Amino acid sequence: MKTFLIYTFSVLIILLSGCNKDKIPGVYRIDIQQGNAVNQDMINKLKPGMTKNQVAYVLGTPLIIDTFHPNRWDYIYSFHPGNGQREQRTLTVYFTDEEKLSHLGGDTRTVAREDLPKTERKDTNVVVPLDEKETGIFKDLLNSVGLSDDEPDTISSDETKTETKTVTEEPDTTE
Repeated sequence: MKTFLIYTFSVLIILLSGCNKDKIPGVYRIDIQQGNAVNQDMINKLKPGMTKNQVAYVLGTPLIIDTFHPNRWDYIYSFHPGNGQREQRTLTVYFTDEEKLSHLGGDTRTVAREDLPKTERKDTNVVVPLDEKETGIFKDLLNSVGLSDDEPDTISSDETKTETKTVTEEPDTTE
C-alpha cells in the first residue's frame, strides 16, 4: 500500500508539472527592459543633415550597426512586464553617403514640431556662499550654551541670492 501511494503521488506530480506553462500563480516576475529606450523628445532633437556623432549623442549608441549597410542604424527597445505581454519598438536611422542624417523609419511614431504642445518651465538658481567657519566640538558646545564670544554661523537672507525666471519653450520650426 505504501509503494502504491508513492507511485500515485509521483505520477500526479509529473502530470501537474506538465500543465505549468511557466505561469505559477503568486510568483513575482521581474520586468525586463532591453535595448535603447528612445522617446519622443529624443526624436524631436534630430534634424536632417546631422552627423553620425551628433545622432549618437542624441539617441545613444545604436543596438545594431549592420556591416553590410553601414549607413543604417537600428535602435530596438523591448519591454516585457512580469505578468504581461511583451512590447517591442524599433527605430531605423538612415544616413547618406556623406554620413549625414537622411531619414527615419520603423514603427516609432514621430510628431511634427509644430504639433508639439508648448511647455512652460520654471528655472530657479540658488547661490550659497562657500566659505564657512569650521569649529570644533568644544567650540560648538560653547556656542550652543552661549558662553562663546563668537556668534554662531548663520547665513542671512542677504547672503543667499535666489534667481527665478520663467521660460516659455516653443518648438523649433527652423529646418
